[in-house]
Amino acid sequence: MACSITIRILEDKNVKQMNKALLSMYADRLVPASDIFTMAEHLYAKMFLLLAVEREVEWHQDTMLALKKRLITHTHAIDTLLEKYEQTYLVDREKAFLKGFKHELTNYKERESELLAADINQLLKVVAHVQKAKAALKAAINALSEVEKIQTTVGKELMADVQFVVKGTRFFSALQLILSIIIGIMVVALVLESKSMIKSNIPFNLN
Repeated sequence: MACSITIRILEDKNVKQMNKALLSMYADRLVPASDIFTMAEHLYAKMFLLLAVEREVEWHQDTMLALKKRLITHTHAIDTLLEKYEQTYLVDREKAFLKGFKHELTNYKERESELLAADINQLLKVVAHVQKAKAALKAAINALSEVEKIQTTVGKELMADVQFVVKGTRFFSALQLILSIIIGIMVVALVLESKSMIKSNIPFNLN
């Protein structure tokens, strides 16, 4: 009886661990993975805008205003997703790569501000700012890619933990089944032995 209770407690503990791991997989891996992908989309959209304005033969105030408006839209979206991502559970490795991405993103924002503040009448300087912004943006994209890779790696490790817990649960279930069979056999044996003892104690009467 004590063995059955112990096995049941261990099995319940395993189920709770598995439930926790699965919830973490969704909240801290699947959803953030989608957010990282969306951030990457916004970064590439910025790159597309920079490539487009780089081909401009002449710069006008309207061109700069339109560029600024579209870049700011993507910036706000990235900042919102980044803030959301930082609220999830991150291991030390993820924190380190995230710190690297934020550093590159800050560097890009500075180059972007310099571009938007540039004198449109000085075309060569504007083009130089565009190129600097492109280089900084590329570094930010690469850093985000590293965040995505480590996030995937940690997710696989968590999945391995879930599989381990599942195996443990199966083991305890099998052990409980074996224990139940053994107890059943012992009960049957005791009943048969008890019947045999009762028969042996009945007085033999020839009459």
